[in-house]
Amino acid sequence: MVDLMVERYGQRSVEVIREVLTDMNRTDLDQRLSETSLRLTGKHLTSLLQKDLTMTSVKEKLLETLEDLSYGEINEFKFVLQSPETTSGHPIIPKRQMKMAQRVDLVELMMQTYGERSVEVTNEVLKKINRSDLVQRLSEISSGSKGPLRSAELEGCGSTMQESSDWTKLEPEVNGTDADEDSTYSLQSEAGRFECSVSALRWVCKETVSLEYQFVSWEEHMERMKSMQYKPAGPLMNITVNAGKLDEVYLPHWICIDDNPTIINKFAALHMDDCGDVVEKVSEVTSSHVKLSEPVFSPRAALVKAGFRVKTKSYVLIYYKPNTPVLKLHVYVIPKDPALQKTVDKTEISDRYEKIRKPHPDKYLKMKQGYILTADINTADISPEELTLRHESDPNFYEVFIKNPDRDFYLTLSQSSTKQQVWSHKIQKDDYPNSGYLEAAGPSPGATGGNTVAESVCTDEHFVDKHQLRLIKRVTNIASILDELLDKKVINNEKWEEIRKMPTPDAKMREVYICMRAGDECKNIFFEILKRQEKLLIEDLQKKN
Repeated sequence: MVDLMVERYGQRSVEVIREVLTDMNRTDLDQRLSETSLRLTGKHLTSLLQKDLTMTSVKEKLLETLEDLSYGEINEFKFVLQSPETTSGHPIIPKRQMKMAQRVDLVELMMQTYGERSVEVTNEVLKKINRSDLVQRLSEISSGSKGPLRSAELEGCGSTMQESSDWTKLEPEVNGTDADEDSTYSLQSEAGRFECSVSALRWVCKETVSLEYQFVSWEEHMERMKSMQYKPAGPLMNITVNAGKLDEVYLPHWICIDDNPTIINKFAALHMDDCGDVVEKVSEVTSSHVKLSEPVFSPRAALVKAGFRVKTKSYVLIYYKPNTPVLKLHVYVIPKDPALQKTVDKTEISDRYEKIRKPHPDKYLKMKQGYILTADINTADISPEELTLRHESDPNFYEVFIKNPDRDFYLTLSQSSTKQQVWSHKIQKDDYPNSGYLEAAGPSPGATGGNTVAESVCTDEHFVDKHQLRLIKRVTNIASILDELLDKKVINNEKWEEIRKMPTPDAKMREVYICMRAGDECKNIFFEILKRQEKLLIEDLQKKN
């Protein structure tokens, strides 16, 4: 609403709001706004207006450039713009929107999708369609983007690049890297201004100091934070100063502050001592940190008042199961909490999953917002359809199954309400070695000519492989099937217990299929069990065989 009013009324927005509040008999809020109107007008409103003017300038320059392209060149421009190589990991504009877009519409679509990066993306496309003469025309605004354009992007809920230049980054010494052990990060510095390259913790000191910290899980403290009407705004760290004195400390936070300047007044710092949890005021809030002057150390973290939605820096974590006939991925979207990331890592490693490292979203994501994960490959099966971004000790995840992936593919994360893409990256075959390729069915190692299961084997593909998707969706008597698989020693007790605990029938059946990688003998046993436990279903599928 604020952004819409600023766009519509500009500097008169405060005046309009006061008139509305008067009509609503909320003179208390009218008085409060009167006291702060100068600050709002001088900072937030002016910032938004300047950013809007800058974006308008970009749109005009892009439109002027595209008007010099012929009809054929515009179509070629659209085609190249759809190429993942051109956009270099940036979101791709949907084809249905691109197809009918005229020049003005195309500029609007690019600005919505790429923001200030529209100039960079346009230059890449122009080079590929051999219009380098137009690249030169855009060079002026490209260089200008390093000034006001780049600044607007940094201030608009993203980077702390400008701030970071004022700090000397230090690499900590890490002790205890075992998966089951909490790592301790140790740092030493002379007098100056420093930042830890791992945690982004910052400090100012006038003498040599030595400090260490550990990331702490929020799990045990979440309920207490809720009762205090606060929620985590940054990683929880147990900080100890072993020598010297820190004059100032800046705790990192992951909240976007520029959408709502009043949010600055809602930040606080958590201090845990022998008397319990204490919420303290902070002396300053930047786009990435909260400042504590002359701090006392303990488990510390940035907090923000609960009760409203915020945008947050986030991780996208991807894991795959090695040596499986169907490529199986677990994809998490979580706030940028290193302790939570390590918890997820432990869980996945204990389940024998391996990590696929990909860049994280460069945009702030809305908390309590639904997101949809998609893959641009037809054989992908993704569930659940939508997940909500929350800070939880046991976060949910997308489960992705892809049968026989025959090429590289893209995973894309989009807002469920607006369909706007917020993250997209290519998954290459090298990212998941030895997974995702079903074996062609051949004769069973122990089969004989009189084997009663011979009918279950097709010339090219086993029955259970051919009808995998239908069986996953339609099998219901899974408990009895698991009991028989255990009895036939196709699965062991540990796997039987693991599958039984899975939340949905689909998930259980997918895990059963992973167990079938042992070969046709297991598939034959599985098929015989299905004929007894799911007789009508198998008869129906055999008619389609």
